[in-house]
Amino acid sequence: MISWLVNMNRRSNPMFKILGEVPRGFQDVGTPKIDTDLISAFLPFLPASVIVLVIEHVAISKSFGRVNNYTINPSQEFVAIGVTNVIAPFLGGYPSTGSFSRTAIKSKAGVRTPFAGVITGLIVLLAIYALTAVFFYIPSASLAAVIIHAMGDLITLPNTVYQFWRVSPLEVVIFFVGVFVTVFSSIENGIYATVCISAVLLLWRILRGQGNFLGKVKVHSVVGDHVIGEDHRQMVGEYGTFNAGDNAARNVFLPIDHADGSNPEVSLDSPYPGIFIYRFSEGFNYPNASHSLEYLTDYIFERTRRTNLEAYGRLGDRPWNDPGPSRKAKKAAAQREAEENKPTLKAIILDFSSVNNVDLTSIQQLIDVRNQLDRYAAPDTVNWRIACINNRWTKRALVAASFGYPSDSGDSLQHRWKNIFSVAEIGGAESAAAVAEQEANEKELSSHAKTARSADEETGKSGAYEDIDPVSSSGMHQEQRKQAGPRRRGVVVHGLNRPLFHVDLTSALQSAIANSEGRGEAAPGSKSPDTSSD
Repeated sequence: MISWLVNMNRRSNPMFKILGEVPRGFQDVGTPKIDTDLISAFLPFLPASVIVLVIEHVAISKSFGRVNNYTINPSQEFVAIGVTNVIAPFLGGYPSTGSFSRTAIKSKAGVRTPFAGVITGLIVLLAIYALTAVFFYIPSASLAAVIIHAMGDLITLPNTVYQFWRVSPLEVVIFFVGVFVTVFSSIENGIYATVCISAVLLLWRILRGQGNFLGKVKVHSVVGDHVIGEDHRQMVGEYGTFNAGDNAARNVFLPIDHADGSNPEVSLDSPYPGIFIYRFSEGFNYPNASHSLEYLTDYIFERTRRTNLEAYGRLGDRPWNDPGPSRKAKKAAAQREAEENKPTLKAIILDFSSVNNVDLTSIQQLIDVRNQLDRYAAPDTVNWRIACINNRWTKRALVAASFGYPSDSGDSLQHRWKNIFSVAEIGGAESAAAVAEQEANEKELSSHAKTARSADEETGKSGAYEDIDPVSSSGMHQEQRKQAGPRRRGVVVHGLNRPLFHVDLTSALQSAIANSEGRGEAAPGSKSPDTSSD
């Protein structure tokens, strides 16, 4: 109103800058004309424009979605942008994307749903056909003030930047690089700089990602001054009065180097001499498989000794760059290894809890490492066990690579494997599921027994398998079973035909230790560590 009163007689020479005449309606409706000059004009700016279009739209939608407590689907937003930019040229429109200023103004006005866009469109149609004369006297400063006020909340404050620094210092450095390049060069160069540096940082983290070797420690759950059991209402004792044999104790596995930020004063025990637990940290795919497995083998070579220094059957089997120790060197090496008391390699437990999927290259490299360590441990074989598999396709790939069941040692001795399974209850003994499971287990066990006997008869081996009395093996007689009440039925979490796949690290470690001792690899008279978990 003030602008109209001041400038109504000064339309050609207003006292201050005003919006001026606004064209009425759609002036350029029709098929857009595209020629080589136009293409050559916008082609150099096309990559930056697309990046800005996509990033700005998604950033706006997610930012205001968090403010107004709703979620967005990026794919749906991209479809909306595509449809808009396909139709806009036929109406004389510019390439468009989400706008920080218009979105901020709507948010200030109380808009909460996308239906506001429909109302905005109707108002725009009404304005460009019926209200263009009113827009003539709107001061440009008023429009700028509205936009500046709406955009004020989107400015990154110093305390927010400091919070970003605490979360990820490298990304704050990238942020400032983008700001300085944009201010002193151009927006396009700022976008290219930040995108390229972010891509390099991401690739570096993936390529250099390596796992952690885990150690075992026994912990208790403490509430106030009391130690609790499985139930938080079950008080086992006061803090400081419990001992290592308490039933409330449980085993947890932490990185030996305390890379997870755990208390460095916590003493982590080795799981077992010659048994290693390795957890992947950044997945297990082609980019980081080589680095992760190199770290795995180097760590094992430093902490174990070769099972047999004369393991090469022929002179040509020794690697070309390994001259081999002389007799004097062999004697000195044997004496040094005896002094260091390094164990031989017995088993490797891989924790796949952070692995979502694998690819052909990573599995092939894992096979190569398995063969390398089998030669290192010859004439024995390394017991590979895998725990915490989260993806059935990962499990399928490992099975295809011959992981999950014992490998043939290739010698004349038939090792007896002690398979320890994790069993989950499914109901009482009278349930239909229990009966079906019992019949299936009996058929499968009978089939395995027949196959084993046939193989022994063909090869002339004996003593590899034994008939086990279920009553005597469990240590419970029929009378004791009756007194104990009805049996509860259960099923194995992983298949019976994949005994080297485990649901957790505790069962994997228990099984690895049992097999190492059963195969006579444990030191005579050594006491196996406690691997129980409550």
